Amino acid sequence: MIKIYRRQLQDVPVLEVVEEEYRYSKTPLVIFYHGWRSDKELVLTQARKLASKNIRVILPDAMNHGTRVHEISSIPSFTFWSTIQGNLAEFSLIKNFYQDRDLIKDGKIGVGGYSMGGMTTGALLTQHPEITAATIIMGSPKLNDYAKLVRQSAKAHDLYIPGDMKKLTSWIDDYDLSNYPETIAGRPLLFWHGTEDERIPYQESKSFFDEIQGQPYAEQVAFITGYKAKHLVEPPLMDKIANFFEYYLE
Repeated sequence: MIKIYRRQLQDVPVLEVVEEEYRYSKTPLVIFYHGWRSDKELVLTQARKLASKNIRVILPDAMNHGTRVHEISSIPSFTFWSTIQGNLAEFSLIKNFYQDRDLIKDGKIGVGGYSMGGMTTGALLTQHPEITAATIIMGSPKLNDYAKLVRQSAKAHDLYIPGDMKKLTSWIDDYDLSNYPETIAGRPLLFWHGTEDERIPYQESKSFFDEIQGQPYAEQVAFITGYKAKHLVEPPLMDKIANFFEYYLE
């Protein structure tokens, strides 16, 4: 039976989803990140599908979300980027908690996420070689391109955005997967993006995939196109994600 346990890792609230019989046993670990203005509870269906594959799944509430929610900045995307930065800062806190308790089987660690969580995943790949496999679901691996798009949109809608916004979020340069695609380093990486995505353009992830084709580091990168699909994850896709992690973390 799959059980859900609430934990507080310092100031990070998480849900641990795991088959009851494996609660104190070594299993592969998957940390899965929710999207913008969502929360950990809304990713539970995905977590249960992963846990049914004998994987321990950790769902964190990102900063500014869920039980950590507060008013967002009126400056377009400012809270969005600070939230991703928080995910990056807290990743090792979560990973180390389970590593220190010897609960990760054979060092197998998966990372994935939807939308903002997918962008978090791509950023983590640039800095964490210990990640075994990853999924970027309807999230852009081109952080700078997406940030530029938001700035242009704000300007077009006559919304205030600081003139030095790029400098204020300059950390993005070091975490933009399109700047360092070689950090994929042959690891299994699955993309999914809908062609009619109204929030994050399909072309941002598809163009990245096309650009890295034929490179040795990208031999295990796959891309699934959701034809006519919008910014939404359906159960059949959740099954594909669960099967992906089961195969590469077994």
